[in-house]
Amino acid sequence: MNKVAKGAILVLMAGTILAGCSKLRTVRGFYFDPMLSNEILPGVDNQTSVSLTLGSPTSIGAWDDQTWYYISTTLRSRPIKYPERLSRRILAIHFDESGSVDDVTNLDLSSAWEIKPEKETTRTRGKELNLMQQLFMNVGRFAGAGQQQQGPTGPGPNGS
Repeated sequence: MNKVAKGAILVLMAGTILAGCSKLRTVRGFYFDPMLSNEILPGVDNQTSVSLTLGSPTSIGAWDDQTWYYISTTLRSRPIKYPERLSRRILAIHFDESGSVDDVTNLDLSSAWEIKPEKETTRTRGKELNLMQQLFMNVGRFAGAGQQQQGPTGPGPNGS
């Protein structure tokens, strides 16, 4: 192989390795178009016009289905690291009982709450079994393979 071919292969390999180290920006969820989202006006639009303008919502309110959420998150991904959240935008549209837009709210990362999960475990009701009890709990509980289990005997459908 001549020097030119070796050099070309080396440049291609270096380019491939460096391309794996590049930063990627991705948008997850709803893609915001400022012109379209600014067209939603309280008292003018209804659920049908919002759906035709913005499409179906990313999420609907858990406790009331009169609030629609359009959620967009921009992430930066780097090799070997978790994706980093660069921005989040939430467009919350609340409808009144008649289905017309009552309120439009724009939220971003500055209005997010930091929630720290508790590291302790929650006790549950029931038995606390050790490993041996869990393994041998059913020994002797059921009939062996060669034996027939005695079922209920009686005139009724349940043997009573």
